[in-house]
Amino acid sequence: MTVPEQLVIDDREWGIFRVHRCAFTSPEVLQLERERIFDRCWLYVGHESEVPNPNDFQTRRVGDRSVIYSRDRRGRIQVMLNTCRHRGAEVCREKRGNRKVFTCFYHGWAYDDTGALVSVPGEDAYSGGFRRAEHGLCRPRCETYRGFTFLTYSPDTPDLETYLADARYLFDLVADQSPLGMRIVAGTHEYSMNANWKLLMENSCDGYHAFSVHQTYFEMMLNLGVTPGLAAEQGNGRAVSLGNGHAVAESPELGMPLMSEEILTAISRRREDVVLRLGEAHTRRMLNTSRNLIAFPNLALIDLNFGIQVRTMFPVAPDRTEITGWQLMPADMPEDLKSYRLDNAMSFWGPAGLATPDDIAGLELCQRGYSAMKEVQWSDISRGMNAAEPTVLDELQMRAFWRQWNTALTGRPALPEGPRYDISYLGPKEHTASGGVG
Repeated sequence: MTVPEQLVIDDREWGIFRVHRCAFTSPEVLQLERERIFDRCWLYVGHESEVPNPNDFQTRRVGDRSVIYSRDRRGRIQVMLNTCRHRGAEVCREKRGNRKVFTCFYHGWAYDDTGALVSVPGEDAYSGGFRRAEHGLCRPRCETYRGFTFLTYSPDTPDLETYLADARYLFDLVADQSPLGMRIVAGTHEYSMNANWKLLMENSCDGYHAFSVHQTYFEMMLNLGVTPGLAAEQGNGRAVSLGNGHAVAESPELGMPLMSEEILTAISRRREDVVLRLGEAHTRRMLNTSRNLIAFPNLALIDLNFGIQVRTMFPVAPDRTEITGWQLMPADMPEDLKSYRLDNAMSFWGPAGLATPDDIAGLELCQRGYSAMKEVQWSDISRGMNAAEPTVLDELQMRAFWRQWNTALTGRPALPEGPRYDISYLGPKEHTASGGVG
């Protein structure tokens, strides 16, 4: 199909925001995304805790490429493309491990832990023009912020801190939860959906869908004696644009049922430790507020009181997305509290959880509905537009994403988003149960 000249309607005067549905269905749009977004933006690779020791490595796909994410013998983080400079085979076939040398299965070329070519079988058969130094593994730009490692395939992309803009403060609120740092829990949740990747980016910070889609979860909460309430109704939730397409939805934390005395004691003790280290105000900001952050283009960092999920979504086709989720925890979290959070995270985000299957079902229904695009061409994302104080039930966070998306694809600059992120915001003054946004 021909991509229409206008993909986004952004009428600030009338409060109308619409996205053309070809953004979710067109192979031509996906190709533009690959060239102008995934080849140019900073993409999340992994967390430093996944490679804690010298020569530890993980392999994964990032932006349609296979990469090796590792820590070299000197303790430095490395990101290398997992393709031999000889004939292109992947030089590492394992998903994780510890290795000083990566040897290609096909012809035996070997690379050290920095990607340098160190061995070529029958090297004397090559002419004098062959130089090992010119045949090391390709290393895209990579930078790490507070333990979170990103790469970019573009030499022209601004540095990572500039790119993250005000989203840095949200990464800080996660990273500061332990003086010993944060740790990814071993294991991943890998799944796919028959829907466009951007639908899950929207969903990852969408509070409006919660009571419609997650009725089973809220009914369970009610049956267990917890009364959830939407943050906007309590006047505490908010949605904020963070610059460069990043945005966050913040709300009072979600109360959790069935806490044993031991768990309550562990939570109280942990909170006291954070207060001593950071003060009451910052602790309330950190631990009594749930945050759903989306970092453009395809990272979600969801920080709820029962778990922290790091989530990426990469397109395979206009109607096919591969998703990976990791659980992140403070390094010094007691084992009983760690187990409690893992159980609750799996009950909510897991493959048989009370959130993820419902979300995927809703997004796949949207994708199927786009078959009527000839008659119904536009999706509406206008809720709360021009509101003085957008809430988590509004759609400001999605509009921030779409404005950056539209600028990346068309080159047309977006209008200013409004006030910058207020880092003095302390969240709710008292604990109030609220609906989380999944």
